[in-house]
Amino acid sequence: MEIRATASGPQASAPTQCPLTAALNAIGGKWSLIGLYWLDSSPRRFNELRRLMPEISHKVLAATLRNLEHEGLIRRTVYPEIPLRVEYCIANHGETVRPLIEAVRAWGRAHLEWKERQNGPAS
Repeated sequence: MEIRATASGPQASAPTQCPLTAALNAIGGKWSLIGLYWLDSSPRRFNELRRLMPEISHKVLAATLRNLEHEGLIRRTVYPEIPLRVEYCIANHGETVRPLIEAVRAWGRAHLEWKERQNGPAS
């Protein structure tokens, strides 16, 4: 049985053999691709990610990072310092998501342009 982190905590879900379902379980959360995007450029600490994604709550970011770590897409490193320092970075397996992130960003740009054309010029 697969354990999936959600905003309300870990949630058990049945394993799947469907590739699309597996992909959405791994990266389908609202914030997953955005988090991977920011971690792809450099390792980051939790509060740095919060600043880069101001709309995400502490609880949801923690759950998103736990899920991405569980899926093998990011690594969490705890440094034995005082105060404790924790960094998140993209894992080798997480780098395989890069083309998808780039494709989604390109589609998003085109979609925003399409919406702007549909709504006409701003007055």
